[in-house]
Amino acid sequence: MDADHNAPPASHYEYVMVDRVQNAKVKEDAYYYMDQLVGWCSKEKAAVLIDIIQKNRAKVVVEIGVWGGMSLVPMATALRANGAGKIYGIDPWDSQESIKEVMNESNLAHWGQVDHKGVMRSLMQKISVFGLQDQIELMECTSEAAPLIYDIDVLHVDGNHSDKTSYFDVTKWVPLVKKGGWIIFDDMTWYENGVYTTARATEWLNEHCTKIGEFSDNCIWGVWVKQ
Repeated sequence: MDADHNAPPASHYEYVMVDRVQNAKVKEDAYYYMDQLVGWCSKEKAAVLIDIIQKNRAKVVVEIGVWGGMSLVPMATALRANGAGKIYGIDPWDSQESIKEVMNESNLAHWGQVDHKGVMRSLMQKISVFGLQDQIELMECTSEAAPLIYDIDVLHVDGNHSDKTSYFDVTKWVPLVKKGGWIIFDDMTWYENGVYTTARATEWLNEHCTKIGEFSDNCIWGVWVKQ
């Protein structure tokens, strides 16, 4: 996908991507699948992820933080339409990892009681039903423990939003993205107890990559290109 590198940050994806791929069938399938999954990825964001993968003919995609597959499955659907490629979904599906470094009491309570393994099992079943087994490899481990994956075309970072973990995720995985590859970082303004916990990770991305745009739907997320 061509990008307007001179464009200011946008509030909606349509103002960021140039010559967007209009593959209605892929998006229709992806949206249908999303309605059967748990998570928070909007369909607007899914459309951007699909366009990036299709236009760039991405073959190696990595997602940090899979949860119920709401963003992983649309990306896998785009890879299937391309006829090649695999997405590696990295997530421990573990309550203790979800609450590590988390400061907000309500977030601690929520993530401490959710059935992580049940969500993972449900996703695995849905992947089979959707026929996406060839496009998806789930890795049940933390970002830190995951083996290195080289020559990444598209990296989506949406793991634990604590300062320490989000910063680790970008500093470990962005260097493995190939030149010209794409980075999508979720929840840029995650706020807990008076602190923007993902700010350090976002600043690092701004220093080491070219920011293409900033998006606002059910959260604020950004897109960068590796130089």
